[in-house]
Amino acid sequence: MRFTIAVGLATLLFANLAHAVDVDISNVWLRETIPGAENGAAYFTMTNQQAEVIRLVGATTSAARAVEVHEHVMRDGMLRMRRVLALEVAPDATVELKPGSYHLMMFGLVAPLVVGDQIEFTLNFDNGDTKTIIGEVRPIQ
Repeated sequence: MRFTIAVGLATLLFANLAHAVDVDISNVWLRETIPGAENGAAYFTMTNQQAEVIRLVGATTSAARAVEVHEHVMRDGMLRMRRVLALEVAPDATVELKPGSYHLMMFGLVAPLVVGDQIEFTLNFDNGDTKTIIGEVRPIQ
């Protein structure tokens, strides 16, 4: 009985590892917020290290009520922000989430983002995989 349970657990573990998203996340940071701000943004560099496209579909953090993937686009001469339902990263490609481009938009901050704070996020991918990252709040420049 114990052997059967152990084999079953090992099978589940290795099955999950075989399908885990292989992505490198670096340079994770957030911009400090001004007093009274309800929203914030997070940025990072994401490199797909697998042979298939990966799709970032969202994120969560205890620092905000909700987090969405957004991008800035120029429309009618104005820079506007819009939600991205799935940010695709091709095999062996790198995407930089940065000001004026793709970013994680945080809605309903539970507290101001203060320089030096460490904020943890869980990134969610379309295949059900997740990845935890931590970013430091940097000053507005």
